[in-house]
This record gives sequence, C-alpha cells and structure tokens, in this order.
Amino acid sequence: MEKNFHKSFTKCPCCGSERRFLEQLGEELRARGLARPEWQFHLDVRQGVVLDPAKDAAIPIGSEIPAYGLMTDICTNCGCIYAIDISRSDAKKSLAPIPLMPMPMNRAQRRRTELGRN
Repeated sequence: MEKNFHKSFTKCPCCGSERRFLEQLGEELRARGLARPEWQFHLDVRQGVVLDPAKDAAIPIGSEIPAYGLMTDICTNCGCIYAIDISRSDAKKSLAPIPLMPMPMNRAQRRRTELGRN
C-alpha cells in the first residue's frame, strides 16, 4: 500500500446516492452562520496509529509507524453507514504527554470540602 494514501467516496456503495445525513445537518448550520464555512460534520471520525502494544517499548522514539484516518456518514436514501474518507500516512513515535496533576487544595478549600460546603 502507498505510504500516503487518501481516498474519498462521494456515493453510497449500496444505492449510489450522494446525499448524506450528517453532512446535510452540517450544511444547515453553515447556511445559518452557526458554523465555520470549512467545518464538516460526520457520524464518526477516527485517527490513530497501528501499533502492537506488546512491541511498543521496543520501537525507538522517532521511528515511523503507519497512521490512519477515517470518516463515516449515513446515506439518507437507504440508511447505509459507509466510509466517506480514508487515509494512510506515517507518524513518528514520540514520548507520551505527561498528564497534568491537579492543583492541591489550599486549607480553606479542604475545610469547605470536609464540611460539605463546596
């Protein structure tokens, strides 16, 4: 497979209709000025990398690993849920972000919490 693969599907694979339910809802919002002109709405949007968790630690930081992206919607004619856009690229492995720790409560906050007066 190509390293930089991208394909869009404009028609329902079952009935050939070009009308999609959630895409039309997004168009309504844009027409009313309630969404940015470039914004799109889909049933599902997923992206990630293909990585065997058991081998994750053995892959060096900076290594290229396969990445994917996909979007789905629903045909308004027959109700078929189908992919409208799929892509494959490469991503560089990086360190996982460090989770932020919540700020510790001060004495007054702890006292209010203990007394149930949030």
